[in-house]
Amino acid sequence: MTDMSFCIDRLDVFHLEAPIGTPRRNAFGTMHARPALLVRMTASDGAQGWGEAFCNWPAFGARHRRRILEDILAPLMLGNVYASPEDLWSALTSTTRLIALQANEPGPFEQCIAALDIAAWDLVARRDSRPLYAVLSDGSPASVPVYASALTSETQERLVPSLRADGWGAFKTKVGFGLDRDLQTIDRLRGLAPGAAIMVDANQNWSIGEALDFAQAMGDDDLTWIEEPLPADTADADWQDLVAATAAPIAAGENLRGDRAFHRAATDLGIAVLQPDAVKWGGLSGLRRIADIAADADARFAPHYLGSGLGLAATAHAAAAFGAAWLEIDVTENPLREALFPMAQHVCGGNLDLSTTAPGLGVTPDPEFLERFRAPQA
Repeated sequence: MTDMSFCIDRLDVFHLEAPIGTPRRNAFGTMHARPALLVRMTASDGAQGWGEAFCNWPAFGARHRRRILEDILAPLMLGNVYASPEDLWSALTSTTRLIALQANEPGPFEQCIAALDIAAWDLVARRDSRPLYAVLSDGSPASVPVYASALTSETQERLVPSLRADGWGAFKTKVGFGLDRDLQTIDRLRGLAPGAAIMVDANQNWSIGEALDFAQAMGDDDLTWIEEPLPADTADADWQDLVAATAAPIAAGENLRGDRAFHRAATDLGIAVLQPDAVKWGGLSGLRRIADIAADADARFAPHYLGSGLGLAATAHAAAAFGAAWLEIDVTENPLREALFPMAQHVCGGNLDLSTTAPGLGVTPDPEFLERFRAPQA
């Protein structure tokens, strides 16, 4: 039986940034570098664990979240004994509720707490000398199907053929750049990956009218899903109208927060694929609960992720442990992913294999990595 309790003695925070040769575009903006905000938690018995907080948007977001971790959350938890990672998540969420409301910043607080939750899970698994997926769920498989994401009309031409040749069987491309262009992008992707599962991601960029136009244009096309066709705060009636009018399943979740929001999405709105993001809300404790909500609602569980290799490893362990339909892997340029969790070492034949990973996440950033990618302003 794994000992889940711990007392936190030290917290270190690392703001990293990697320049990229090709800017990463989606429907609402462009990334010119890949950021990461990592935490290292040390327990009083010397055990350590690593976590990651979302900081992709805005570009300066990591600096703000670092201050929340160092100036607010660390003093609240250092020296305290927690019965489990879930206990840590619940305690910090409850303790910071009012300040997050007062500042109108629930997102940044939740992203920082998510990083600490991931680190706590990594810590207890490392201390038990077991891979994290086995601690999260006894008897869970050590592999999970993957799909290639973050493709665009430009990058899919370069990336998809080699991935398809290596056995990848599912691909997601960006849409939201005008109906004609979007349809051409999808047609071209089908030509590059015949027989593969095809998903599209609008990144919340459509109005209800634009989303309905896309649904009508696609007809009975067998898209695996349409992701975030509408902004997360769109009225329920619009979501329901779109679900009713669309042949393809609707996917959403990376911009939802809280069990109730996911339950409502699956049961009231008809969202067929739930996509929580472990570094944006909930950590691994939250992903476990959303996987249960998806199962109860007969929806698919397919966690979202776009960050460094550390958060990808955490999401992979959760996806394997909680029975995810797919694991998302951003296949565009990201030195912070490849240095920590290189795809070539883990993905084969369209599946990610965790059976050979070291205890915990199986990822430990070393001092050279932390210094090489230390953000200029950190």
